[in-house]
Amino acid sequence: MEKVKNSLLWTEEGYNIFAKEGLDGIQIERLARIVQLNKSGFYYYFGDLDGYCVELIRMHEKKVNTFLESITLLKKLDPDYLLLLIEYAPTVMFQVQLTRHKEIHSFYQASERVDHLLNIAVRPLWNEFLGIHGSPDLAMRYFHTVRDMFYTRISFQNLNYQFLHDFATEAKSLVVEIAKRRPPEPANSLRAVK
Repeated sequence: MEKVKNSLLWTEEGYNIFAKEGLDGIQIERLARIVQLNKSGFYYYFGDLDGYCVELIRMHEKKVNTFLESITLLKKLDPDYLLLLIEYAPTVMFQVQLTRHKEIHSFYQASERVDHLLNIAVRPLWNEFLGIHGSPDLAMRYFHTVRDMFYTRISFQNLNYQFLHDFATEAKSLVVEIAKRRPPEPANSLRAVK
C-alpha cells in the first residue's frame, strides 16, 4: 500500500509539473524535494526517467478518459466545452506539452492517440458550433488546424473563459467570412455550351 501511495505522489507531482513546464521541469532531485521522498525511491518505482515518463503518460490517458466522458454530456461548444477545458486545465496543458515535445517518440504517440479520441468526441459540438452540416470532414480538417493553433497559443495564464471564447469566436468568424465571400457557383458547364 505504501509503495502505491509513494508512486502516486511521484506521478501526481510530475504530472502537474510537466503540464506547467514541460519535460524541462522534470528533475528527479527537485521532485524528491517536493514530494519529500528520497530520490532512490524514484529509481525503485520507475527505473529511470523514461520509465517515469511512461507512467506519466498512463496517468494522462486515464485523466483524458474521464475528460472524454464529460464531453459526451455537453450540449454546446461555447460555453460548455470551453468551461470543461478550464475545469481540466492540467490535463489540457499536459496534452499541450506532449504535443510541443513530439520529437520524443512516446510523447508523439500519446499525443496522437489522445488527439484522435478528442476529434471523435468534439466533432458533433464543433460541427454544430460552426454550422457546417453538409461538410463534416471539412469541418474536422479545420478543427485540426484550429487545435494546432490552440496548442501554440495556450498557457496556464490564459486558459480562461474569455481567451477561449475569443479564440473560438475568431475561428468561427473566419468560416462565416469565407462563406460570405464565396463566389456564386458557376453555371452548369453543359448549359453554357448550349
